[in-house]
Amino acid sequence: MTPALPWWSGTVIYQLIVRSYSDGNGDGTGDFKGLAARLPYLRWLGVNTLWLTPIYPSPLRDGGYDITDFTGIHPDLGDLSSFHRFLTAAHSQGMRVILDLVLNHTSDLHPWFQRARWAPKGSPERDVYVWSDDPKRYAEAPVLFRHFEASNWEWDPVAEQYYLHRFLRHQPDLNYENPWVQDTMLEVVDFWLDRGVDGFRLDAVPFLFESEGTRCEGLPETHAFLKRLRERVDAHGRDVLLLGEAIQPVEEAAPYLADDELHGAFNFVLTAHLFAAIASGRTQQLGECLMQAEQAVSGPRWALPLRNHDELWLGDGHLISDDVIQTIRVGLPQGQGHWLNWGINRRLAPLLNGDPRSNRLLHGLLYSLPGMPCLYYGDELGMGDWPGLRDRDPNRTPMAWTPARNGGFSTAPDPLLVLPPITAPGYDYRVVNVEVQKQLPGSLLNWHRRMLTCRRLLPALRHGSFRLLHSPHPGVLVYLRCTEAMTVLVAANVTAAGASLSLDLSEWAGQRTREVMWGCEFPPASPEWFVNLPPYGFNWWLIGEVDAEA
Repeated sequence: MTPALPWWSGTVIYQLIVRSYSDGNGDGTGDFKGLAARLPYLRWLGVNTLWLTPIYPSPLRDGGYDITDFTGIHPDLGDLSSFHRFLTAAHSQGMRVILDLVLNHTSDLHPWFQRARWAPKGSPERDVYVWSDDPKRYAEAPVLFRHFEASNWEWDPVAEQYYLHRFLRHQPDLNYENPWVQDTMLEVVDFWLDRGVDGFRLDAVPFLFESEGTRCEGLPETHAFLKRLRERVDAHGRDVLLLGEAIQPVEEAAPYLADDELHGAFNFVLTAHLFAAIASGRTQQLGECLMQAEQAVSGPRWALPLRNHDELWLGDGHLISDDVIQTIRVGLPQGQGHWLNWGINRRLAPLLNGDPRSNRLLHGLLYSLPGMPCLYYGDELGMGDWPGLRDRDPNRTPMAWTPARNGGFSTAPDPLLVLPPITAPGYDYRVVNVEVQKQLPGSLLNWHRRMLTCRRLLPALRHGSFRLLHSPHPGVLVYLRCTEAMTVLVAANVTAAGASLSLDLSEWAGQRTREVMWGCEFPPASPEWFVNLPPYGFNWWLIGEVDAEA
């Protein structure tokens, strides 16, 4: 008997910001009441896992990633009771919910930090954070927020010491050398699991420990703590997803996926190579990246985002090579002038200059490559952004639901809105919204729904094996997704010109081939099976007959 797969195997993750999604009480900020009312839409769309960015009490200087209480709910969003009602409703709709868990740091307004800065040196209270008399410690650790910070250290006049902050200066790093910190964060995990959440997206996992002479990323001590975390989660006896955010090369990210560590990790290298393929019209490096990821960790354990709440992270040459970074910067001119920290601060649609063809192509790849595709809220509509807002806020504007005032997000007066709705030409919420696109058969929203329906009906795309096929065209990527009962062939043209090529399908010679989306019959497989793809075109084909039990 085949063992049951975990629920997250091949799941489709939908990332949303609760305060930007739907306002249920009319105060201008999204909340759990509003989110619960939108669950039927999410079920209709076809996603099955909801990833919520931080929902905890916070001064909101960094979108909620600056936390003052790990076991509470920000009052703007509701309370623990409203969260429970939402979670129960999501489960009743067949959806799982994972929370953003920020392990690395807190807000400087957290009671732990306020006690630490007033406590004497060497005291247990001070030892909750990382302090130094010398701001030159860990000199090889890069400054991640280079547009906002010149150093990883900040002087505290009360403590009369420097404290470490790998992120913004108001986000001091916790000291994981302190057993109390480790035990307390494990208790936080227990708290939310006891309330029924289905997993965690673990923010900034590489940075938990520090060591001189290193980048202070992914140290052995970090992996040791994550093994403790996995053991603690497994003790609950539930199928829980631990998904790590490690913005590192594949060979450095793969160790997080050891059998006794995390279940999944984001593959940001692959994300960058997807954009590089579009920018260059070439697939060689993308294919090499896919094979590297598959050889490092096979199966559906890589999470695959196109965009998220942050910038499109490209890095300083450590994540991907400088030539790939330059390819993206030159080939995607809509990103020029929107460089933030180490990446491009734009939503997907405007970054692609509003081209629905390349948008569909990237999502077509996302939904058919091995792993867990991650869809950022609003990208199913082709939502735009609001350049000029502070920090990463251009990518975090309210969801557009209807052509009505504020896009149906809120009935509050404009000054009370958490962020202004998009009104830029081509992305105006009165046109780009759920209500309008639902009524248009050819809309991007309805396209996403059809694609997700196809994915749900094709087990090979969710957890089948991956095999790259030779493509005679430099701009066309060709691969197979296979189970014992099903074979799906994918061909994707990353160029702005049409592409014609012959594929060697002699392995399946004479077998039936059908296009998946519309069920169109194609000529039987042959050693010279002809494919014609339009600009940014792609297709999924079923090869052979499908087992009735597939």
